[in-house]
Amino acid sequence: MAWELKLYQERCLAVLGQYLVRAAEVGAKKAFDEREELLVKYREIPQLPGLPYICLRVPTGGGKTLLAAHTVGISCRTYLRADRCVVLWLAPTNAIVDQTLKALRERTHPYRQALDSAFGGAVQVMSLPEALYLTRATLDSDTVVIVSTLAAMRVEDTEGRKVYEGSGVLQHHFSGLAEAQITRLERTDGTITYSLASVLRLRCPLVIMDEAHNARTKLSFDALRRFGPSCIIEYTATPDQETNPSNVLVSVSAAELKAEQMVKLPIRLVSRKEWREAVGEGVTKQKQLENLAREEEKITSEYIRPIVLFQAQPRREGQETITVEVLRKCLMEDFNIPAEEIAEGTGQKWELPENISARDCPVRYVLTVAALREGWDCPFAYVLCSVSNLSSRGAVEQILGRVLRLPRVQAKQHEDLNYAYAYATSERFLEAAESLKDALVESGFERFEAKAYIEPGRSLFEGEVAGPLFTESVTESEYVSEPPPLDALPESLRGKVKVEPPTQHRPTAKVTYTGPAMSLEEESILKAVLKAEEDRKSIERLARKTRGLPAYPAAMGVKFEIPALAVRVGGQLEIFEDQFRDAVWNLAECDAKLSEEEFSLTGPTGQAALVDVDEEGKTFIRHVQEVWQQLSFHDIRGPKTESELADWLDRAIDHPDITQTQSSLFLRRMVDHLVTSRGIPLPNLVAARFRLRDAAKRKIDQYRRQAMYDAYQRMLLPEAATPLEVSPEICFQYPNDNYPAPRYYEGPIKFEKHFYELPGEMNGEEGACAQLIDSQLQVQYWVRNLDQRADCSFWLQTSTDKFYPDFVAKLADGRYLVVEYKGADRMDTPDTREKKTIGELWEARSHRRCVFRLVGRSNMEQVLIQALK
Repeated sequence: MAWELKLYQERCLAVLGQYLVRAAEVGAKKAFDEREELLVKYREIPQLPGLPYICLRVPTGGGKTLLAAHTVGISCRTYLRADRCVVLWLAPTNAIVDQTLKALRERTHPYRQALDSAFGGAVQVMSLPEALYLTRATLDSDTVVIVSTLAAMRVEDTEGRKVYEGSGVLQHHFSGLAEAQITRLERTDGTITYSLASVLRLRCPLVIMDEAHNARTKLSFDALRRFGPSCIIEYTATPDQETNPSNVLVSVSAAELKAEQMVKLPIRLVSRKEWREAVGEGVTKQKQLENLAREEEKITSEYIRPIVLFQAQPRREGQETITVEVLRKCLMEDFNIPAEEIAEGTGQKWELPENISARDCPVRYVLTVAALREGWDCPFAYVLCSVSNLSSRGAVEQILGRVLRLPRVQAKQHEDLNYAYAYATSERFLEAAESLKDALVESGFERFEAKAYIEPGRSLFEGEVAGPLFTESVTESEYVSEPPPLDALPESLRGKVKVEPPTQHRPTAKVTYTGPAMSLEEESILKAVLKAEEDRKSIERLARKTRGLPAYPAAMGVKFEIPALAVRVGGQLEIFEDQFRDAVWNLAECDAKLSEEEFSLTGPTGQAALVDVDEEGKTFIRHVQEVWQQLSFHDIRGPKTESELADWLDRAIDHPDITQTQSSLFLRRMVDHLVTSRGIPLPNLVAARFRLRDAAKRKIDQYRRQAMYDAYQRMLLPEAATPLEVSPEICFQYPNDNYPAPRYYEGPIKFEKHFYELPGEMNGEEGACAQLIDSQLQVQYWVRNLDQRADCSFWLQTSTDKFYPDFVAKLADGRYLVVEYKGADRMDTPDTREKKTIGELWEARSHRRCVFRLVGRSNMEQVLIQALK
């Protein structure tokens, strides 16, 4: 059974597919630069002109390898436009190569299933030594994935490197070559070298770069150039953004991983001055978690054996250090841990069993020093206990990544089993927290996420209220309607509180607290001198801030729900989503003819595509044309008859809503028309079948959209059999603990009323609109609505997909304000008009409870101020 992709993984692959389709039409650079959400321009590598060289940024624990496996099929279909391809899969170390080879060869593994699904099982996976004996027949029939380290290719002197050496075993690959193929090959002393490098150059390999931030050097680029790649796709948690910056096409946030139950977050941190105390707390936490795991198994039948990873100090001559041996002795003698429950995982000794998750494995405590073996993974690891002062960020990052993965990527019934735990030996808690934060950033977290996902753990030795993590004295402020009487406060608290009375421009009083974390008693006293409930809530927010706890509305437990557009089905209200898609339509009854404009052998990305492109753009388009030409020389297994071509089109186009009877009839008529009426020879159609696939898909989509649009419009009418309505019975509620923005706003504006800690990413114009909303007295709180997240964002259904407005606000008078911002160039497109129609319908059916406004830069202030009256 294939592994079901998470929402953020589907998003990554969808964006990648869209980009590669566009790159095949207009070139890699333009396709990248025209994406509005990307705030930087495409950076070309001089050694690799023209080809798409892009990066997908995914934090540790996000399933980069699974995404990479799906990338192969997507790249082959969209950019290479081929039925099969050669893949050069480059991993950072031999350990990762071995792990990747094992997974890709196992037919029941999700990585291999992704490949088999894309290529009908015609897949060969091999190591670099095995590839030295690769046959031409295998390359002509199967998708071949060669897994290696880049170091095996990355050399200035190629002598002795088998990949560049001539071999008689590979000589048959070079017989019967066309002139265009021969000119592509590198020569030694004027002679073609029959090497694996030359074989790969003939096949324009797709390159997958695992942990690519280690590979962006001139030497690496020179090595990659020798293989003549068609496309390079990087996967990493921490892309290079300084020396040779990566072209980051998609970024995944830690919040998205948490929302999809991929990782254990937050990390609960306890710092102890004495290392034996830290060890003792780690042991105690393991026992507590194991007891919870036994209860969990009774409910869910899932077996979990929580494991502690101990980071010891290295042995230093002439110094007394807390080595692996010292830790082992401490565990056995001071805490009575049986020897079989302890295992060492260091470069000197590797005692960890291959299947540490097996029920009969006794290991609960793993001892290491700098880092565990690369590729080792165990979701049972819950606790990191360091006696090394957390001083080495790299070492901490290596080990911390081991405790983040959530077993079975599924939230547990017992909440404590959804967290990770860290016990550190440090003189100051702040130092430990900072080191842990830096390690999370190295794992691909945004810096503010890293800070937010570390919280103080409950220690055996500490009191009721923990202080802030990243500072020891705080200054925080809140606003109240009436100033609190300072003389009513005890002297110890009075000295920490400053009150600024209301002003002409600020109708509220400002209360500022300076000192250590506010105690529960101090909070209670300060609340007691205030009359208004809203003012007491302000003091609660202030107290939370002083303790380093979040105080935005979602964290305070505020309920934010908004009425949705609904329809009655069988007398019951349900959210209006895709009921109109039940409308009956028949593709076989549609006209299958493709005009010259809809499909031409000299159409997009043919020679005609170069007319309106600048010289830089022509470089990119010529690259993809050369790739297609080279791959066409190996296309010997394409359809041979008109029926086979129609069947191939039917398989190549996804149409789950259309029966095969309808699609096959439609596509056969399409092929017949092209051959008979338009006189295009069948061999020419077969050679251009991927472009024909795209044209046929567009034609089918056109008919589908029209049928759905007609059915959708009928449901919008007031006289519809079941008219749409807006009722408090059907509401969308924003989750208080889930705001998985792919990227967060990093601009200069500080927002005061956002429902979550930080809003999702916005460009300058959107930020200005958000600032206007945030500044309105009538707005209680608002949210930057996330796109394509139906589980945690408000949406309205259009005839094609879900519409996610940019901003949603709760107003002081109980109404809801929804705002969609559009730039001047998109204010009057068909898509915008449809969104405006459904937004205004939602407002009209809400009985004045809801307000929808479409705004642009020129009118947003006037429109919004008028709407709030």
